[in-house]
Amino acid sequence: MASNLFLLIIVVIVIVFLARRVFMKPGSGATVDAEPVTKSSAQIEAEVAEKEQTIAEKAATVAENVESSAKKAKSSAKKTAKKTVKKAAPKSVSTDVDPVIDSGNASQPSPIGAELPDEIASPVAELEKSKDPLARHRLYQQITESSYKHRTDAAWRQISKTFSNQHISEFADIVKPLKKANGGSLPQVLTFQNYATLLAEDKQYDEAIAVCEKALEFGLDDKTKTGFAGRIERIRKQKAKG
Repeated sequence: MASNLFLLIIVVIVIVFLARRVFMKPGSGATVDAEPVTKSSAQIEAEVAEKEQTIAEKAATVAENVESSAKKAKSSAKKTAKKTVKKAAPKSVSTDVDPVIDSGNASQPSPIGAELPDEIASPVAELEKSKDPLARHRLYQQITESSYKHRTDAAWRQISKTFSNQHISEFADIVKPLKKANGGSLPQVLTFQNYATLLAEDKQYDEAIAVCEKALEFGLDDKTKTGFAGRIERIRKQKAKG
């Protein structure tokens, strides 16, 4: 931009110089604005000076326009740079979330904030709609047993623990219709023993013992030789060693 302004000034100076030579050259026969050649030298000099001033003013105007354009271009460049930086800035990501399990159907969120896998998405959706105790019992078993199989994965493990806890907390409403439907006796309910195992593995020994004691209150049997009573003793030994 500075080089263009410098060239413009040089051109103006050359024009002024040539104009003076033409106007001041004696016997050239040149005219100034179609006036007779009989003008005095003072008049010619005055006219030349006036034209020089006009040219200088035009040159100054051009220089101002050039400077104004440079300022606008600089301002526009700054705005563009700011927008680019803003777009490129990474969005803040919250790390306070539960693990997410990959799933082909990520439309159904779990109660722990993770995306549910297809394997249990359907029963979870049905569970939210169902009010029947026996239907809810069957859905809870399906969810807890499926997730328990994948318990080595942290997210699956949390899902299993979450729904197991819900199942047990509702079991007081389930126990009577379940016993009636099963001919007067209760079937094995794997949720209790699986949940107790998960809690004990996570060193939540007191919570695991409480689950087993709840199973005994309901009259449940885990189909092992010593039953839930023997399971409680084993967990207590684990707690003592741990």
